[in-house]
Amino acid sequence: MKRRILNERLAAIVASIRHGEMLFIADSGSGTCQKALYPLDPDVEYLDVEVVTGSPRFEDIVRTLAEAGDFEGAIIAEDMPDQNPADYGVLVELFGKEKVREINYAPDYYDLRNRCKAVVQTGDVGIHAQAVLIAGYPSADIDIEVLLGRKKFTTVPKKDRT
Repeated sequence: MKRRILNERLAAIVASIRHGEMLFIADSGSGTCQKALYPLDPDVEYLDVEVVTGSPRFEDIVRTLAEAGDFEGAIIAEDMPDQNPADYGVLVELFGKEKVREINYAPDYYDLRNRCKAVVQTGDVGIHAQAVLIAGYPSADIDIEVLLGRKKFTTVPKKDRT
């Protein structure tokens, strides 16, 4: 059976996301209130889909988004492969190892979260059961340095411009 997004707001977010925009899939421990160590930027939409402790799981949300949406890869905290190999394996299965990129957890990961279109809060209680999904379509991948805001995006290399 094909996965569908039943949550009306999540479906609208996925339908409106464009190439290079990002969606943060958060575990239940992700600090998103204004008093958190790294508070969520108020300009980032927050969608809480958790039902009970442990549900929905990170894997449920990510598999559904990968099947129903246009996502080309993921960015994870550098600790995820060691501390949560099962969910890391799901991302590698869905996107390929070369499209699952690792960055420093704090503060880089939280800075990136605050550049996302939305945060989707799951009920998953796993360690580092979170990832930033990168929206895409069949085209060249976006350089991670551009996504992190460290480099400007250009479609034509400088040497080829006239």
